[in-house]
Amino acid sequence: MDKNKKIILSIVAVAIIVIAGVSTYFLVGLPAAKTSLLPSGQAPQGQVTVTGDISTPTTLTVQDLSTLPLTNVTVTIKGVTGTYVGVTVLELLNKAGASWDTGFITLIGSDGYSKTVNFYQAYNSTLYSGKDIILAFVDNGKWLPGTSDGPFELIAPGFAPAYDVHSVTQINLQPWTISVTGTTNPMTLISSNLTKYGTQTVQATFAPGCQPKVTANWTGVSLWNILQASGIPSGASSVTVTGIDGYNQEFSLSQVQSVGMLIGYQENGQYLTPGNGQPYRLILPSADYKSGSYWVSWIAQITVS
Repeated sequence: MDKNKKIILSIVAVAIIVIAGVSTYFLVGLPAAKTSLLPSGQAPQGQVTVTGDISTPTTLTVQDLSTLPLTNVTVTIKGVTGTYVGVTVLELLNKAGASWDTGFITLIGSDGYSKTVNFYQAYNSTLYSGKDIILAFVDNGKWLPGTSDGPFELIAPGFAPAYDVHSVTQINLQPWTISVTGTTNPMTLISSNLTKYGTQTVQATFAPGCQPKVTANWTGVSLWNILQASGIPSGASSVTVTGIDGYNQEFSLSQVQSVGMLIGYQENGQYLTPGNGQPYRLILPSADYKSGSYWVSWIAQITVS
């Protein structure tokens, strides 16, 4: 073998070694494929029907829900610890096409037993890992059977054991409500009657504590018009707006009127997102009240005093 051939073969050999080494490096460096949270074998044939505050009743199967982002939580119910896999109630509502104003979610078992959670609880649970409220269809690595114990089960970590609803076959949705009290004519507001009190769109700047300021067009209903329609008692001087989480702000009646406060439900023509107070938050179109602390989210109560 002449010198040139030996040189060429040496170069080729080195190249092969380098390529092999690089390939090995990248293959080892690749993350392992994420293990599926679903067990092997055929999924049970159960289904759940979503009705109520929704444009069209929807029936979902285990196969339908298995295509959504899955969540696993470990809870102890009546002394028995299990690791459950399913979808968050929030994901389920999105899949079913629930209305923007959904407020209350009642999960009903095949035996008629039921429990209700509200939209805020369903959303808030997703902010804390392992605390998600889910509709489960896997327990300790096995499909929940298509019997009286499955295939769907409400799992609500941190809630009382009574919220463990077995064999969920129906989910009924009801609209969010705002109670107006302390007036001469107390009333309950829902989306179907709220807009008759005067819909407005205003431009306002919202300054949440740890995020950039947002200037947007906000749509809502005049809080002053609502109070007048409900009847402001003689001698009343203030109004307290309270979110479903208990957070509240108190204003004078003159502030409500002069600032032009709104019970808001849209930002730039789009319904509010869960993280932004869906379905209702207080809108204050004034530079003096742009701080997020004034813009009460998840409004559930308006009290005149």
